[in-house]
Amino acid sequence: MMSKTTPILLGLALVGGAGQVLADWTDARCDIYPKGEDQASAMVPCTFSQRQGAVTITLEGGTVYDLRPVGDEPGNYEDQDGEAAYRNSGLGDQGLIFRMAEESVYVYWNTDALDPQDDEDN
Repeated sequence: MMSKTTPILLGLALVGGAGQVLADWTDARCDIYPKGEDQASAMVPCTFSQRQGAVTITLEGGTVYDLRPVGDEPGNYEDQDGEAAYRNSGLGDQGLIFRMAEESVYVYWNTDALDPQDDEDN
């Protein structure tokens, strides 16, 4: 049996849920470069999320880079530990580069390199 307040409560719940902000995210490939190195130490699946200027990069295995914009210059961030981080150009429409205190993360939109090659001749 439905009371007279049930539709009102249901309506409030729906309106309250509509106020949530959803982030844009995508599956990606992340190449991890230790600071000062020119060769990646890892290539892993990752998720890239961006909302209201903030960026979250989540690597397979659980490492998370949580970057918050700082200052007036685009591309300047602070990471979850309060360290400076920067977004750099260099990958064009292929992805983004983020430079943190101890490493750089190259985020590529194309994940094909993560799939093992199915080569019957080998």
